[in-house]
Amino acid sequence: MQHSTTLTKTACIAALIIGVLSAAFAFTTKTPAYAVTSGAIAAVIGLVSLFIGRKNIDDMQLAAAGIFMAVVACLVGLWQIYN
Repeated sequence: MQHSTTLTKTACIAALIIGVLSAAFAFTTKTPAYAVTSGAIAAVIGLVSLFIGRKNIDDMQLAAAGIFMAVVACLVGLWQIYN
């Protein structure tokens, strides 16, 4: 197992925070297209962070949690669009 660097840890924590913020934004916005867009952007950031932190399981877990929250944001936005 490789130890994570400060940059790697920061990127993965940022992916988690951005994912949580995009999910929170999806629940509060009145425009569902913005929710889907913010979720998609957060998912891309999460995937990049997942790639950066792929050598440390702790970093991968943080990035994966961010991706999960980004997917929640996308699903909430899509639910609002189609309902």
